[in-house]
Amino acid sequence: MKRKIIAAMLAVAMIGSVMAAQVSAENTTSAQSDITMYQPYDPVYTVTIPQTIEIDTKEITNVPVTASDVQHIPEGKKISVTLTKGSGTYGRLYLEAENPDGGKNYLMTLMIKGTGDEFESGALEKQIKGMELASFTEDGTANFQMYPCAFDYPGSTNQNLSIQKGVEYKGSMTFGVELKDI
Repeated sequence: MKRKIIAAMLAVAMIGSVMAAQVSAENTTSAQSDITMYQPYDPVYTVTIPQTIEIDTKEITNVPVTASDVQHIPEGKKISVTLTKGSGTYGRLYLEAENPDGGKNYLMTLMIKGTGDEFESGALEKQIKGMELASFTEDGTANFQMYPCAFDYPGSTNQNLSIQKGVEYKGSMTFGVELKDI
């Protein structure tokens, strides 16, 4: 009798294992991976900076920079307009005028303020090179500001710290425009 019980138990165990194998096979599922591909549009924008800037001799000069037709700027990026260098020695930002008396030329350092909170001296190329002047994520206009260093030294008799009358000061700026992280 013991043998019959053991045989019956083995038969039930075998049937259970066969059923388990069948159940396991029925519950097997397949996996699926979705495949996508996306090539984003290239960013498109137009930045307009005045070709000629006339510095006021008595007030701060606002210089408008405009971004238009701005499209497809990636999330977390902005259009950044920077001061690459001025026309002065070592990329400094100053204006130069010929001395009509034949002496040393006049120099006038410009103070400049972009997206930062304070004006920086154009005489310090390490402060101004790469300075962000304006930034955009959509169409718009932003002003950077400039003024002659003479404003900071009223009444100075130093030829390079006072604006000389009757002479034309000249210089230039080079700008950089690129996408940067916000």
